[in-house]
Amino acid sequence: MRKTAEFLKENDNYLILTHRRPDGDTCGSAAALCVALREMGKRAFLAENEDITKKLAPYVSGLSAPDGFTPDKIIAVDIADEKLFLKSCERFRGKVDLCIDHHPTNTRYAKELLLRDEEAAVGVVIYDLAKELGVTLPLRFYESVYLAVSTDTGCFKYANTTPKAHETAAACMAAGVDFHRINTAFFIAKTGARIRLERELFDKMIISADGRICGTVITRDLIDEIHADNDDLDNLSSLLMQLESAFCGVLLTENKQRGEFKVSVRTRAPVSASRICAAFGGGGHDRAAGANISGEPHACLEKFMKEAEKEVLCTTGS
Repeated sequence: MRKTAEFLKENDNYLILTHRRPDGDTCGSAAALCVALREMGKRAFLAENEDITKKLAPYVSGLSAPDGFTPDKIIAVDIADEKLFLKSCERFRGKVDLCIDHHPTNTRYAKELLLRDEEAAVGVVIYDLAKELGVTLPLRFYESVYLAVSTDTGCFKYANTTPKAHETAAACMAAGVDFHRINTAFFIAKTGARIRLERELFDKMIISADGRICGTVITRDLIDEIHADNDDLDNLSSLLMQLESAFCGVLLTENKQRGEFKVSVRTRAPVSASRICAAFGGGGHDRAAGANISGEPHACLEKFMKEAEKEVLCTTGS
């Protein structure tokens, strides 16, 4: 942490990268870091994320790099692997100076790495880093950190939630963050399209004979029919774990390219979502991980559910 703070103090002209299919942690953490650097008098911008959603857009508003900006240092936030770079940021492969992350599967592609895989969200790491920098921070910093921590813990319900996550959120609340507004937008309010997606998820759920593994496919035809956007698709996979007996839930969401699927896996201890996804070239955390797969939808789902069955049998012993 001290070495990272020294790096940030010694350099300038930063470009901060977020990952494709952005979530609250990558956007909130990147925005918070950008704000902190600017408060230090540094020149810092976010690389524009072409996948940004309507709900996340306000948190990165006004922070994007201007046309023609040439960075001296490139920072990746919440990006475990260069495979997660935006298409517009592919040119930065092999050029990242610093990565700040919390994924145990980080591939160590950056020249310098601040990795704290015990933290629930990168937002916690950014909060601690700002304290190390010793800079006075505006409300926008705390709003961004709260967004990161709240969304990556499922509003503090997921198994990755730690006392430190609560402490960080409490500090943001003490700074004046309207936590109710953020949590309502990301966890309570739903569009009609989102409700349709949830109904489809449960209606089409496949459950293993012993009830310990379940899975669903959300097709592009459905997404297009109900005009669902990326906000509507966000975090659907966590709903699979509402099945009381489930140790593993697998959600396949079809990309715009037909026959290609984003896979989201959620698990209960001791089953590792990361190990399941690693079998398909993916990764993530023990309780939440992802991968990509191509093929016929139900055949793809069957492959993941079979891999999940192996992991369940191996870790539970029955």
